[in-house]
Amino acid sequence: MAGGRVQEVHSAAEWSAVKNGGGGSFGSANAVVVDFSATWCGPCQQIGPIFEKLSLQYPAVKFVKIDVDECQDVAGECGVRAMPTFQAFFNGEKVDELTGADPGRLQAMIAKLNDKASASTGTGQKVGGGAAASSTAAPGSDDMRARLAAAAEARLKALGQ
Repeated sequence: MAGGRVQEVHSAAEWSAVKNGGGGSFGSANAVVVDFSATWCGPCQQIGPIFEKLSLQYPAVKFVKIDVDECQDVAGECGVRAMPTFQAFFNGEKVDELTGADPGRLQAMIAKLNDKASASTGTGQKVGGGAAASSTAAPGSDDMRARLAAAAEARLKALGQ
């Protein structure tokens, strides 16, 4: 999909540079979400455009796509056993994982990572927040995050995704 911010990784060396905050077109972002997929995987192809759309909504997160057939060593290093698998990394460490093509859970995982990245740099806004939104978690923010994720999933279903 044209217009997304998803960087394709084609080697273990490239993955190492991206995971550890260097290289690629996104500078030194410390929050990375990875889509491990394969061209022959139907669910991977269905959620791919959603991953692209999400890349435009979360500027504090670096979005990466890795073909497991092309980078078997990277997939093995990351413990990928099914596709699609999405993994979230913060400062080079895996902090979350999602297996399966679930748009709502994917958006919730990315929103959580975005919040963490925004809080660590002191920039950014919460999804749905206005100019006065704080990047520090408020009481009940987990409940709000869950409601936002559910609303996003319902909207994606309504759009035929």
